[in-house]
Amino acid sequence: MNPDHLKCVVCGREFPAAPDATVCPHCSGDVNRPGILDLVYAQDFPGSDLRVEDFRSPDRKAGLWAFEKLLPVQTGAPRISLGEGHTPLVSVPALAGRLGLPSLHLKNECQSPTGSLKDRVAPIVVAKALEAEARVMIVISSGNMANAVTAFGAANGLKTVVIVSPDATPDRVLHSAVSGAMVLRVRGSSADRINLCLEAAREFGWYTATSPYNPYGSHGAKTIAYELFAQAKPFDWIVFPVGFGCNIVGVWKGFKDLEKLGFIEQPPRFAAVQPEGSPSVVRAFERGLNEAVPGPQDTIAGGISQVATPNSRLVLNALYSTNGTAVAVSDRELTDSVLMLAGRAGLFVEPAGAAALAGLKRLVQSGTIKETDRVCLLITGSGFKEPIPFKYLNMPTFPEIDPSVDRLGEVLPPEVLKTR
Repeated sequence: MNPDHLKCVVCGREFPAAPDATVCPHCSGDVNRPGILDLVYAQDFPGSDLRVEDFRSPDRKAGLWAFEKLLPVQTGAPRISLGEGHTPLVSVPALAGRLGLPSLHLKNECQSPTGSLKDRVAPIVVAKALEAEARVMIVISSGNMANAVTAFGAANGLKTVVIVSPDATPDRVLHSAVSGAMVLRVRGSSADRINLCLEAAREFGWYTATSPYNPYGSHGAKTIAYELFAQAKPFDWIVFPVGFGCNIVGVWKGFKDLEKLGFIEQPPRFAAVQPEGSPSVVRAFERGLNEAVPGPQDTIAGGISQVATPNSRLVLNALYSTNGTAVAVSDRELTDSVLMLAGRAGLFVEPAGAAALAGLKRLVQSGTIKETDRVCLLITGSGFKEPIPFKYLNMPTFPEIDPSVDRLGEVLPPEVLKTR
């Protein structure tokens, strides 16, 4: 796709669609709520010659590049795939029965190359870095985006500098480190770290890979909409974990593409889920605002813990335009949902990845989502990258016994032993 220009969501100024564009220089005073640049198509919508069959039977070996005509990359530029995209849409009868939702599916992004949805964002970011002839990228991340950018960067011969908070767990940045990234723990607030990334990029000529401060990355998430269109009947609801908001914005853009192509009449309704300890979008939605309300960062769900959501204008636009909603959930609800996904769907996910289920339970209880609704949960990241400490899961200790059937009978509960 050949983009036409970039437009600031705050002031409306337009800029060339340069590969190294970041945020609006006139609206960058508040780093937590900057002038994000939104990509605007050329007058002739790209991919107008695409057919339904192009979505139903994509070239899976090409990864995201199976949908290249709808992605903001130059024709003929390098395309390296690590097997991203084309993740399964999973039917989960045990979980669906527990929730009373006969038509429930999970879009399982845990099967991505580095274990998260960010493997859809990173290929686009890295492709634009190559267009900009960059040699080094810099990214601020709680882990998933850093791992993805580093992996795709390494496969394309690029180096990555990763900025994380001092309390980032080794599990979340291990993939980045072994892929050759220079991982730095930086003290201060999230705004301090974001400012450092933007300033360092300008000072050293590095490429800004942090989405949404990079205007192109969210377009990789558009491919989720394309795949859902190909994989199932239309959904009534899609439920998203939301941090920076690139996933929900990208999927919304993807469904808008399908609308323009005439393949769907309208997108599903969107539900954004955030932790109660980091509810910037939820606060704004509840007040009918068009920009996030900054708040605390106090949650175990590091992947969606933000003082504010820089992409919030587009996130809220997606919610309002789809007649959607937003809901905040507690850390206890997140851990309960981690256990429920493992126990009833067989998926071990990180707390941020379980947020969609936690939000769904709230929305079912409130009557917002009804039994007859067709629902898709976006499961964004593997639990192997951010295991929850046992103290949060309230799990029993593991008994150690001698190899004796009698001893086995003593430690196991009756419902396990009496199966016949």
